[in-house]
Amino acid sequence: MKKTLLLSLSLSFLLHAEDDGFYMSAGYQIGEAAQMVKNTGGIQKLSDNYESLNNLLTRYSTLNTLVKLSSDPSAVNDARDNLISSSRNLLDVKTNSPAYQAVLLALNAAVGLWQVTSYAFTACGPGSNESANGGIQTFDNVPGQDTTTITCNSYYQPGHGGPISTENYAKINRAYQIIQKALTANGSNGDGVPVLSNTTTKLVFTISGDKRMGGEPNAREKFPWSHGQYIHTQWIGGKRTPTTENINTENNAQELLKQASVIITTLNEACPNFQNGGSGYWKGISGNGTMCGMFANEISAIQGMIANAQEAVAQAKIVSENTQNQNNLDTAKPFNPYTDASFAQSMLANANAQAEILNQVEQVVKNFEKIPTAFVNDSLGVCYEKQGGERRGTNPGQTTTNTWGAGCAYVEQTITNLKNSISHFGTQEQQIEQAENIADTLVHFKSRYSELGNTYNSITTALSKVPNAQSLQNVVSKKNNPYSPQGIETNYYLNPNAYNQIQTINQELGRNPFRKMGIVSSQTNNGAMNGIGIQVGYKQFFGQKRRWGARYYGFFDYNHAFIKSSFFNSASDVWTYGFGADALYNFINDKATNFLGKNNKLSVGLFGGIALAGTSWLNSEFVNLATVNNVYNAKINTANFQFLFNLGLRMNLARAKKKGSDHAAQHGIELGVKIPTINTNYYSFMGAELKYRRLYSVYLNYVFAY
Repeated sequence: MKKTLLLSLSLSFLLHAEDDGFYMSAGYQIGEAAQMVKNTGGIQKLSDNYESLNNLLTRYSTLNTLVKLSSDPSAVNDARDNLISSSRNLLDVKTNSPAYQAVLLALNAAVGLWQVTSYAFTACGPGSNESANGGIQTFDNVPGQDTTTITCNSYYQPGHGGPISTENYAKINRAYQIIQKALTANGSNGDGVPVLSNTTTKLVFTISGDKRMGGEPNAREKFPWSHGQYIHTQWIGGKRTPTTENINTENNAQELLKQASVIITTLNEACPNFQNGGSGYWKGISGNGTMCGMFANEISAIQGMIANAQEAVAQAKIVSENTQNQNNLDTAKPFNPYTDASFAQSMLANANAQAEILNQVEQVVKNFEKIPTAFVNDSLGVCYEKQGGERRGTNPGQTTTNTWGAGCAYVEQTITNLKNSISHFGTQEQQIEQAENIADTLVHFKSRYSELGNTYNSITTALSKVPNAQSLQNVVSKKNNPYSPQGIETNYYLNPNAYNQIQTINQELGRNPFRKMGIVSSQTNNGAMNGIGIQVGYKQFFGQKRRWGARYYGFFDYNHAFIKSSFFNSASDVWTYGFGADALYNFINDKATNFLGKNNKLSVGLFGGIALAGTSWLNSEFVNLATVNNVYNAKINTANFQFLFNLGLRMNLARAKKKGSDHAAQHGIELGVKIPTINTNYYSFMGAELKYRRLYSVYLNYVFAY
């Protein structure tokens, strides 16, 4: 009996809560990080000096290149030949000329807007006086609804926001007929307008119709909208007199754009109203039921297109007046830009005009793109298409009973041609710019050459203001050449390698986060950290009661921190790794419990110790900071030695030992805090300092030991 009792006591003693042995733990961490900044403004000053130097070098390079080209008869000849070629492609062709296609688009848009809106006007006529406002007239070859004939005989008083007057309808119709005839001139299908260099072609035809006098108002009627009043609505009867107007005008872009402007301006100023308030007629269009209200955007866009096209045509005239047809320079003879460049003014005018033509063409496209796509696809651009089994629209220049409601602005084809011609013209656009620069340099050669010398002197002064200037002194140089023409004996040179190095430094300094911080004596900003930690080690306990113990471990922590500040926000990935040792003390030791099973033992205690580790920071600004290291050896330390304190509470639950086993499976929880003590001197350069530190991390770990 005594032996049995002693054996039982021995087994009970062996079942203590904390066995010596290996353990591992893992858990979540939350904490705080600090960013400490100091800035004396040295980086900003250096960056400003490099930016000034880089700007001077850019100007120097441009001036030197243009002076050399302008002094080279071969380069000048090439530039003038390019101007001749590009002027032909702008003024003498149709499909591949951006300028011609821009004019065509503006004309078609103006005509198209009239065709898609005029059929929906409430009425047109003289009003209550049959001889006023243009009287009573019939117009042929117009885009009426299911008809090509419109009689303006309305009794309603015309005016802004009401019916359109006969006078205004006639004005628009005249311009419309002129453009329609031009589009189909010489049997062409929409591109009968001559090339821009042709300004002498005539357009001769007759506009027919009739006028009526001696009519009388129709019988009065009452309508739901006449407020109970019986009113006249139109003039009837009277004597018809056939009319003809002989048109003899120029068929050129300038005149036709003038007519397009008449259409759009008159529509806007007359501002007629639409049937049913304009509701349901056009996709993408809404408003107050009047022309100037519902189509304000489209009118403005087309007016802009016309103005751009008119300016392009005006510039085309300048190109024609300054054709570069002089004899080429003799490349075998010395060329002096001071004395041999009498052609330069004409060359510059030609190049400037061609460049402006291309600019205006781009504006035509941008203005057209202001018109809603839905309206273009549904109305303005519809041309000879079938919708719902019925044909809508006719070819440009044609007016039939199917023309109404379909602009046939040849939008898709013209826009395609225009964009293709711009693309086709791409290389020539660069050549025009080159010729423009050469011509401008020739015209102002004395001042440009003088500016080149002054810029050289400014560069040498600027070099003295930047560190490392000795290695960059050869970025520019000059020497006299006795064989150069009189007045330009000094030749200037640029070292491309040194220039590239300065450009690189300037870009790197410009990206540096300290570049625009200003002076900061000292500033600290904190941010939250989140992460995980892993610990693997060995623990052991001492004494008869085994309340005191120690553990030795290796650990790895990963945290992500975001720190917000007034000068730059930064995100960092932080790794901490090393070895530590903790003292352990259990104030509850080997307490029996049935928690998570029978015959378990619970220990609760404290731990505290130190760790020796390394810390690595990967900061989001690393790229912008590190680049300066390539040229000025800024000090960047992404890793450093770390000393940490580690303390907290721990709980350990030991299950009963299995038969034949020397150890009990143990599960635990730890709530602790790690406190690093050493800053990471992350960055130091020209008085700017950036330091980081993981201030603390509170962690909750699960522990398993066996």
